[in-house]
Amino acid sequence: AAAAIPAAVGWRKRLWIAAAIVPVVIVSAGMIAYRTPDPASAVAEGGEVPARHYRPFVNFYAMGPASVFAIFREGDELYGQLTGQRKLRLAVGSDGTASYPASSGEITFSAEAERRSAGLMLRMNGRDIRAVRVAEMPTAAADSAALDQYVGWYRVAPNRVLTVRRDGDRLQVQETVQGRAMLLAEGADVFSIHGDNLLIFLRDDQARVSRVLVQNAVFGARLAPRIDAALAQAIEADFARRVAEVPDRFREQVPLAGGKEMILRGIEDLRGGTPNYDRMSAPLAAKIHRQLAETQATFVALGPVESIFFRGVGPGGYDIYGAKFENGTAEFRLLLEPDGKAGDVIFRADGNDELGGIAPCADEANVRGRAGTSPIRIMVYNEMGEDIRVFNLDADGNRKSQSVVRPNMSWATTTTVNNPWVIADKSGHCLEVLVPGRQTRFHNVEASNIGARPGRAARRAVPIANGEEMLRLYIEGVGKGQPDYEHMTPEVADITRQQLPFDQAILAKLGTLRAVSFRGVTALDSDIYIAQFANGSAEWRIGVRNGTITKIALGPNF
Repeated sequence: AAAAIPAAVGWRKRLWIAAAIVPVVIVSAGMIAYRTPDPASAVAEGGEVPARHYRPFVNFYAMGPASVFAIFREGDELYGQLTGQRKLRLAVGSDGTASYPASSGEITFSAEAERRSAGLMLRMNGRDIRAVRVAEMPTAAADSAALDQYVGWYRVAPNRVLTVRRDGDRLQVQETVQGRAMLLAEGADVFSIHGDNLLIFLRDDQARVSRVLVQNAVFGARLAPRIDAALAQAIEADFARRVAEVPDRFREQVPLAGGKEMILRGIEDLRGGTPNYDRMSAPLAAKIHRQLAETQATFVALGPVESIFFRGVGPGGYDIYGAKFENGTAEFRLLLEPDGKAGDVIFRADGNDELGGIAPCADEANVRGRAGTSPIRIMVYNEMGEDIRVFNLDADGNRKSQSVVRPNMSWATTTTVNNPWVIADKSGHCLEVLVPGRQTRFHNVEASNIGARPGRAARRAVPIANGEEMLRLYIEGVGKGQPDYEHMTPEVADITRQQLPFDQAILAKLGTLRAVSFRGVTALDSDIYIAQFANGSAEWRIGVRNGTITKIALGPNF
């Protein structure tokens, strides 16, 4: 809906590879294309908020205009979460240095300094970053400050607005094209949604509310600046335009004119270190400008382009292109604006012709020191039923870059071909070694599959027992705008909420579902289906375990 006046009623190597053409979105670990961060996913549900308050002890540190590093204290343990990434337990060394395994490089800081300072010096990829504490929980008790000072619009993403309204003696929030939710007061300038997702209103030097920090358990915290009604209305109108255009584009699967040429020009500009910001939207230009050195190094490593080809149109309206370079392959997803500029570009490195593989733990010492130079993005999905840990092995065989992957959650990183990663249980005991390559870009970790050779997903030639039924129910719920979130993992539920406006519009255009046919099984052990509708067809991929959807993707996916 268009923005109306709110009613008064009521954040050098892995970094430069990972950062190539990174948009202001979350890449959902390969299984669901790409999504925008959901700063307040529970906004999707309205109704009364139960009297359940936000309990964690947490400090929020701003690392830039939108990136936030949150540090949680739970008993004697420390946890950290960077914007767009997972909440992970922090390792604290004997010298008191705490470390957080961010996907773009390990973040370290003094745990003791974090306790007593309003600012924090973070170290990442050899650089010192001064982070400023902008908020903390718990906070002082709320006073009787007028609620009207919070009412207004806040830009939580380039294409999304958070609207805050007053509803009597309470506040109500609504994100672009999503449902409304009531806020529960947690302290001075602090509110929560259902006692989980936080909204902390931040003040400027004049004590006026100028930003809001929005904390989401899955995607972390973001800083959203306050904007005026005109800009809010323009953002929402542009989003509505996209939702209206996407169904026809998705059904027809025809590229927009000029997309291939734009990508080719962009690659050459970036290889030379001279991107043409005039051909980009403001958010994309700002992101490329901040990460130019890393982005240039990535394309220099890939080498000259040999070919580029159209692959399809994604459910978000992005044109999908594959590219063959001298030293690897990659995928680009391009969103063109009506004025001919690149609104967003999503890049995924796919490695070269090296196959990679899964090695037994006994070979851990033998796979080191063979890392290539071709960038590749790998994704691991945890179906072990308990936490697993992932370590990168350096040239000397030392374990580096620890990450913890929760059950029924995905983890992804951009590395290089043949650069080995140890997958271990929660105690650090090796389960298997993943050697990145064409066959191991996607890897499902489950007890029955430990140590299996790549491609073994074909072991299951028939669909999951209730996979088709769950897919039909999912399609029905999305079509009605009422997905059954109770039968999804938190990861799938959050992504479904974000994509709902587009997917619902696509299903409305496709019409009545007539048939569903099973086509195979992916490397992530998801079933591939082709759904036939009255006005077209679409590919869906779904993973189901114990009556819960663990993975979902509306194609095309490659």
